[in-house]
Amino acid sequence: MRLPALLVCALVCCAPATAAQTASASLVVRTQAQWQALLASNRATPLDALTPYGKQVVTDMLSASFREDGLPSLPGGILVRELNRDELRAVLVFLDSEAYLGMLERQLVGAPLRMPPSAAVARDWQRLQDVLRSTDPSSRSTSATTLASDASVDTYLALFGARMHEQRLREQTPGDLLLLFDAAAFTNLVNPGSRAFAHLLRVHRELARRGVDTRRTLDDTVLRALVAEREFEQARAFVASREHLAANAVPQVVDTLGPAFAGRSVFDYDRAGHTLTRKELPVAGGAELVMVVDAHCQPSRRALEALRTDAALRARMQQARLTIIVPPAAPIPFDFVADWNAANPGLPMRIPFNHREWSSVNVRSVPMFYLLKNGRLLDQVTGWPPQGNADALRAMLDE
Repeated sequence: MRLPALLVCALVCCAPATAAQTASASLVVRTQAQWQALLASNRATPLDALTPYGKQVVTDMLSASFREDGLPSLPGGILVRELNRDELRAVLVFLDSEAYLGMLERQLVGAPLRMPPSAAVARDWQRLQDVLRSTDPSSRSTSATTLASDASVDTYLALFGARMHEQRLREQTPGDLLLLFDAAAFTNLVNPGSRAFAHLLRVHRELARRGVDTRRTLDDTVLRALVAEREFEQARAFVASREHLAANAVPQVVDTLGPAFAGRSVFDYDRAGHTLTRKELPVAGGAELVMVVDAHCQPSRRALEALRTDAALRARMQQARLTIIVPPAAPIPFDFVADWNAANPGLPMRIPFNHREWSSVNVRSVPMFYLLKNGRLLDQVTGWPPQGNADALRAMLDE
């Protein structure tokens, strides 16, 4: 049973409330019309607990996101960064989004980071976000999910590249460093393997050198980036040095090939032991079909379902020596791989060792189907819309 928003607020806010706080707590916004009316009224709201910068960011995001039927997405990042528990609860109740409370509360480690940036860095961060929105993995198309964009990397380097040098970082204010960290983190997420990865670690070190508490969201971001980059030993050391990350299990790695190996390899994943075992996967002589899918992509799941249920299509793809992999430079979707392999042992899903060994498949979106011959790219098919894409795939294989 769902409690009314006002009752939820009364239960979770135990400190004595002022008259202004009581008035703002009674507000619940559920529709675009209510949001616009509230903006016009200039009433006090729980958003006033944010810094002026944070409040403007959230206001802009809500103005762009609210629909007549509600709020499809929540600006959780800035809320977690700037608010304490009671303030976060009040905002979520205000936005009729208290269902997110448990998930966001777990990220409130350490003190809030209330350090606004300079106008120049905030402006450049907004410009980068305008480009990143078109390539954000969280955005969904009906056919494919974009993972990488040269335009976003070029924009990032043009706006932030010079600021990422060690000496320049020492000249930045703490508030500017937070946005530089965000710029590197989001660019690295959308474009794994880019220079943004090294920048992310560099900014994190500078924040720590300044004495900024990085436990609130920043350390988690670094850990995810290290695992995505297959820097498992560094990730393990990072977790060991931070007590609040102790629950994050970094997979054990069994490398049967060693650092001198030259070729193409994959990891087999054992969920019971949370272990990755590296094995050689030689480049096929003749033709090979490489199918790239991702857990957070509905078109990928449709393509896998077609492979599983369409016997004729499956036979044609296997005839072309099918190899199924997850993106070579993205975070590893451990459960996604384990669940598929348990249900489909004859169609194993592989985890590439790293993106350098798999450079022949330059994955910019998923699902992707690459036709290789002796390891060289011949042709490719992108996406799996709701009506399917089997005809285009067969046509490529038949050529």
